[in-house]
Amino acid sequence: MPRENKTRYALLGMLTYKPMSGYDMKKMSDHSIGHFWNENYGNIYPVLKKMEAESLVTMTREEQDGTPTRKVYTITEEGRSAFSRWLTRPPEPAILREELLLQVFFGQWANPELISAKIRAEDERCRTIIDELEGIRDHLDSCDEINEVPEEARPVLEEGTPYWRHTVDFGLHHYSGIRDWCAETIKALEEKER
Repeated sequence: MPRENKTRYALLGMLTYKPMSGYDMKKMSDHSIGHFWNENYGNIYPVLKKMEAESLVTMTREEQDGTPTRKVYTITEEGRSAFSRWLTRPPEPAILREELLLQVFFGQWANPELISAKIRAEDERCRTIIDELEGIRDHLDSCDEINEVPEEARPVLEEGTPYWRHTVDFGLHHYSGIRDWCAETIKALEEKER
C-alpha cells in the first residue's frame, strides 16, 4: 500500500500559527521541524496548489514594491478539520533507509579504514547536530524571549514550547544513540584489525 504524502500536514500545521507564503513555510520548516522533517520547495508548492483545490487553504496575492507578487496561504476550517483528524491517527511506522548502514553491512568488500572513516564522519555530523539541538533547547528554556513576542502570540509560544522541547529531546537522544553506536563500532573494527 503506498504511503500517504504527509507534507500537507506539515504545511497545515505551520498555517495554524499564521498565514504564510511558501517561502515563509520553508523558512519556518528549516528553523523548527527541519531537524526531523525535511520539506523543500519542490514539495511545498505543488502540495499548496493541491490543498487550495481541495479547499484546505485559501490563497491571496500581496503586491510588493520591486519584487514579485507574494502568494499568502491561510488555513480554512476544512483544513483545520483535516489537520485535527490527522493528529488523532496513529503515525505510519518509519522506514529506516540509511546508506551508511548499507555500506557497513557490505563492509567486508571495502577497505576497513574507509568504513571506519565513514563512521567517524557520521559521529562528527551527529556531534554538530547535537550542538545545534542543545542551542535550540537552551533557547526554548530561556524565558527572556517571551517579552519580545507580541501579546497575542504569547499563548501559542507558552503552550507550544513544551511540545517543541519534546521533539528536541528526541533528537538529542537519537543522535546521542548514533554516536554511541559509532564509538562501539569503531572500537570493534579496530579490535578486529589487530
